[in-house]
Amino acid sequence: MDERKKLIKKAGLQISVYMGITMSFFLSLIENILSGHFDLVLFLVTFALSTTLSLIIGLVVPLSLINSAVEEKLGQGTILYWCVSSFISDLIYTPVLTLAMVSLVRIMLPREAVENLPPLPKMFIGSLIPAMIVGFILILIFIPLFQKSVTAKLGLDRPPVPRGKAE
Repeated sequence: MDERKKLIKKAGLQISVYMGITMSFFLSLIENILSGHFDLVLFLVTFALSTTLSLIIGLVVPLSLINSAVEEKLGQGTILYWCVSSFISDLIYTPVLTLAMVSLVRIMLPREAVENLPPLPKMFIGSLIPAMIVGFILILIFIPLFQKSVTAKLGLDRPPVPRGKAE
């Protein structure tokens, strides 16, 4: 693998980590607020779980291949590309993270508190709708920022230099 491909792979991994942490933070915060009261311990536990799941999804799901296919169909950098790409990422990440967080909340709460909650499917759907909206907006805003930052830091924002020539 040549140096540029290694850097591109490194950039993708960094962007995935940054986005996973960002999504996890905001979705954990939203889920905690939607519960009716903010609990710091519950927030930290759901954030840790969500971050772990985000990193696993980022390593397993080939989003770069999916985004490349979308880019081929819709063009690079178009608003339609960003919206479709963000929606696909949102569909992959947000339901998994939301289900994990809602389930964890039900596990962590005392039994009498869980008895007063709606059934898990209703609670999941009720949390999923706002989480999907927030997730879409977060992805739409942060992915381009992270891409620009990481590619600039790694020198990928410049065209490749032919071998044997100085930059």
